[in-house]
Amino acid sequence: MSNIFTEQPWIADAGPLTPALSGAQISVNARRSALKMLLSVVSVFFLLMIVAYGGRMLYQDWRPTPQINLLWGNTGVLLLSSLCLQAALLWARAGKTDWVRGALIGAGILTVLFLVGQVAAWQQLISMVLGDFSNPSVGFFFMITGIHGLHMAGGMVALMRAIKRAFTQSDIQSIEHNVSNCALYWHYLLGVWLLVFGLLFTGDNFEVLLKICGFI
Repeated sequence: MSNIFTEQPWIADAGPLTPALSGAQISVNARRSALKMLLSVVSVFFLLMIVAYGGRMLYQDWRPTPQINLLWGNTGVLLLSSLCLQAALLWARAGKTDWVRGALIGAGILTVLFLVGQVAAWQQLISMVLGDFSNPSVGFFFMITGIHGLHMAGGMVALMRAIKRAFTQSDIQSIEHNVSNCALYWHYLLGVWLLVFGLLFTGDNFEVLLKICGFI
């Protein structure tokens, strides 16, 4: 009978305790959580810009941004860079050192090409409007593509760090978390670009955008 009063069922039924995480694991999890938090904030920011874009379309002085065919090529380059990082992640898990290094370098080169292509698209737009920036859609184009480009350039810092570690670490699997974070960031920015490009810069999507923003 005395055991009934001395038992602590909330401890007895708890099962085996979860092994404590090492300092390195805690650091990896913290960086991943911080990245997800950053992406959440950036998502809200881009959504607000899209809503602002849709609201501005309601004014009479609005005209669609001139079509720039170069953006299609830039989109393809960004897609390839994202695929390179996904391949690098898979090869890092498989321990294929040379392939990881090549994929990371390829992703970096393609990202630089994307940024150069975006600057070239800016130059094309300037020549199309002949220096007349009275159309508010042109201002939105520079602002949205510029902010997206800055996020891509910021991601290059982390990618360069991953490339450096890939060439200095003997165990390529030890940098899997670096490659994983880069891949997540690139996939996210690819998704943002596809949304922005598809809605805002591929033609006169006036009614579609206003419905999405809730204005009609």
